[in-house]
Amino acid sequence: MASTDALRKSKLPIIPLRFKTVDQLYRSYMPWFKNGGLFIPTIKRFQMGQEILMMVNLPESKDKFPAVGIVSWVCPQNSTGHKKQGVGVEFSDDEGLALRYRIDDMLKEQLKSGAPTYTL
Repeated sequence: MASTDALRKSKLPIIPLRFKTVDQLYRSYMPWFKNGGLFIPTIKRFQMGQEILMMVNLPESKDKFPAVGIVSWVCPQNSTGHKKQGVGVEFSDDEGLALRYRIDDMLKEQLKSGAPTYTL
């Protein structure tokens, strides 16, 4: 019998994210969210508060890391500052928190740089 959590996850929209380089990951990472998160460049419409399942490929890894998140930021088409259209998704489950720690470790030098990202 499937667990309640597995059943809930099976009904979520699945968004594959593949980061080929550390720079791509840095530009998409949103460390200021309480639980960390990722920016997803997309023209698909998502609602604030909507749950999604991300399948994340990190640079230099063939593994896919599943992480449930909540849409917590929306950047519409033609936004000011020439930012990419898409959504910011805050990690909301244990796998997401584990992914956050992995990303924090991978980006420890870049996070000090202040280089521009897709969001700020």
